[in-house]
Amino acid sequence: MRFGWFALASLGALTACASGSDTRGFSVYFQPYSTELDRQGRETADAAAEYAKAYPLLPVLVVGHSARATQGHDADEVSDRRAAAIRQVLIADGVGASRIVLSAYGHADPHPGPQLAGQRVDITVGQPAAGGVSGGY
Repeated sequence: MRFGWFALASLGALTACASGSDTRGFSVYFQPYSTELDRQGRETADAAAEYAKAYPLLPVLVVGHSARATQGHDADEVSDRRAAAIRQVLIADGVGASRIVLSAYGHADPHPGPQLAGQRVDITVGQPAAGGVSGGY
């Protein structure tokens, strides 16, 4: 009888995972125009990877952002490279590449904010909320 309850509980947990109810967001911040991860950024990306591995049926959305372009700095290229850097960390940490969807806004962030907000990559494990990344790390 215990096995039946365990199987039923496991099925319920799997259904919850697939429904997106366990969506969680992480943000990794970068220095202006940099694509290099610092220690804190790496720790955040590692935490996102651990969460993604705990919910293997959920998609992983990686969205790069950048501040305004300046002489010698292309905002679109910087946001693309930031997203790609996070993707590499996630894959190295064991997240399947086929689960990861990349996007980059450059400076055209649909949710503009302070300058620091434009120097980030958002990682969403699960379905993103209508207003952007849910939760935070």
